[in-house]
Amino acid sequence: MITDKTSCSIIAEVLGSHGVSKAVVSPGSRCAPISLALDDAEGIGLTVVADERSAAFIALGMAQVSRKPVALVCTSGSALLNYAPAVAEAFYQGIPLIVISADRPEQWIDQDDSQTIRQFEALDHFVKRSYDIPDTIMPDNEHLWYANRIANDACLTALSGRQGPVHINVQLHAPLTRPGSRVEKQRIVEDIDPDRRLTREDAFDLARQAADAKILVVAGFMPPDSRINRAVAEFSRLPNVYILHETLSNLHFSGGHSALDTVIGSLSENEAVEMTPDLVITIGGALVSRFVKQFIREHNPKLGHWAISDAPGVTDCFKCLTKRISVSPDSFFRRFGGALRSIGVSTGYREKWHRHADRVMRLHEAYLSTIGWSDMKGMQTIFSKISPGVNLQLSNGTPVRYAQLLQRQAPHAEFCNRGVSGIDGCTSTAVGASMEYGRITLFISGDLSFSYDLSALACRDIPDSLRIIVFNNSGGGIFRFVATTDTLPKDKRESLFCAPPGLNIESVARSFGFNYLRADNESLLETALSELLDPAQGKTILEVKTDPEISAKTLKDYFISIKKT
Repeated sequence: MITDKTSCSIIAEVLGSHGVSKAVVSPGSRCAPISLALDDAEGIGLTVVADERSAAFIALGMAQVSRKPVALVCTSGSALLNYAPAVAEAFYQGIPLIVISADRPEQWIDQDDSQTIRQFEALDHFVKRSYDIPDTIMPDNEHLWYANRIANDACLTALSGRQGPVHINVQLHAPLTRPGSRVEKQRIVEDIDPDRRLTREDAFDLARQAADAKILVVAGFMPPDSRINRAVAEFSRLPNVYILHETLSNLHFSGGHSALDTVIGSLSENEAVEMTPDLVITIGGALVSRFVKQFIREHNPKLGHWAISDAPGVTDCFKCLTKRISVSPDSFFRRFGGALRSIGVSTGYREKWHRHADRVMRLHEAYLSTIGWSDMKGMQTIFSKISPGVNLQLSNGTPVRYAQLLQRQAPHAEFCNRGVSGIDGCTSTAVGASMEYGRITLFISGDLSFSYDLSALACRDIPDSLRIIVFNNSGGGIFRFVATTDTLPKDKRESLFCAPPGLNIESVARSFGFNYLRADNESLLETALSELLDPAQGKTILEVKTDPEISAKTLKDYFISIKKT
C-alpha cells in the first residue's frame, strides 16, 4: 500500500537516497502514513518496536555499530517524549538519528483534542536542528518543494561536521484516507566535505609551542577507526609523550594504558606532581575515569589543554582548555608528530610513566590473585574469555568501570552509553547493536540496569547472536562503593539506593525466548562462559550471582592495595 500523504513519501525517498537503510517504527494511527512510506521506499528495512523509549535506544545501537543514519518514527502525543533519553545520548555521542514524529495540525494544539501536545522543538536541546512540516497546501505545489527541502536539510545536518540527531515533526490532518501513487524521483542535495587536515605550517607552529613539553594524551569514547589507531600508536613512540586511553576509545596498541583508574589512582601526591604534564591533548568523548579528571584539574598543565574535537561550543572538562583544534585526529597526530620529530623533543616523560605503570600493574596482578568470589573476580574471569571477534556492550554503573580496571584482551569493538551515562536503554542499545553485527554481541549489565529496560527483550527481531550477562548483586552495587552513599547508614543505603529489583532472571529469560545459564562461583562461571560464547548456542542470558557486601569491600581494598609502594 502507498500512502496518499505525499510529504511522507518525499521524506522517505530522500532519506533512502542519503543512506538511511534502517528505520525503527512504533505502531500508531497518526504515524501510519510515515511508516507506510518508509516501508515502500527502496532499500529501507523496518523494525517494529512498541515501546518508544526502547525503540529509540535500539535505533541508537544500530547506528552506533553501523555508523550510518537510522530513522525513528512515532505517533503524536507523549510518544515523542519517550525518545528523549536516547536522543540525548545520540547528541552527546555524535550519532545520526533521524527522528520523525507525526503530529496533529497546528490549529488543534492545546485545544483538548486527543494526543495534541507541543511537539515541535520538544527535543530542541538534544538535536542539531528541529523541523516542522505543516499540514497545508501551498501555492504552486510549494508544499512538495518544502518537504523535499526539509528532508535534504535534515539529512545533511545530521551527517555533517560532528554528526548527531535531528527532528522532523510532520503535521497530518488525517492519518490515512485512501491509497496514493508513488512520488517522482526526488532532488537530492549533496554535501562535499573535504577531509579535515592540519596544514604543515600549522603543525610546525604547534610543535614549536610544545617542543620541550611533557605531553599527556587522553582518549575518551570513540568508534573503532584504524587510521586513528595507527596515528596515535606512532605518536606514542615519542619520548615526551604518554597515552592514557579508555577501553571505550577502541584504541589498541602497545605504548599506552587503558587501565586509567589503576595507573592514575595509584599515584602518591609526590608522584602526581612529578607526572604533571605540560600539555594535555584529548580526543574522543567524555571520560569514565574520575581519577583522570581529578588529576588534571588539581595539577594544571602550564600549556593547558588542546582538544582535538569538532564538538560544538567549548568543552572544558579539565578547566584549563587553551585550544580547540577542529581537524581529524589521525591528521593531527601524523602532522604534529612529524613536526615534533623534526624540531626535536625532550626525553624521559614516557619512560617515567612506563616505570610507574609497570610497578602498579604488578600490584594489580598480585591483588587479583588473592581475591575470592565477588563482582571483581567474576568480571576478571569474563574479560579473560572475550575473544577479538566479540562486539562488547556495557551498561552504566559498575560494568563499564570494571572494564576499565580489568580488560586486557581487546574485543572487536566496545561501546557504552557514556554520552549521558544513564542506566536507561542500555539493554535496548545492545539489542540494536546485535542487529547490525553479524557475530556475537555480548552485553554485560547489572541487575538494576537490566530491570530498567526489560521491554527491549520483547523486540521480535533479536538475533541469536545476542548474549547477555547480568550481575545479580542485589541491586545498585555502585552505591556500596562511592563515598556519597557508602557512608550512609546501611539500612538507609540499602532501602533508598540499593534496593534489589526483585527480578527472577531465569523467568525473564524463559518468557522472552532466551536460553538461561547461572553461575555463583568461579568454576561454574568458566563452564557457563564456554557455553555462552559458543556461536551455536543461540540468544542466552547468563545470571552471575555475587554477594553485594563482599563485592564492595573487594573493590575498595583494590584501590588501597595499588597505592602500596
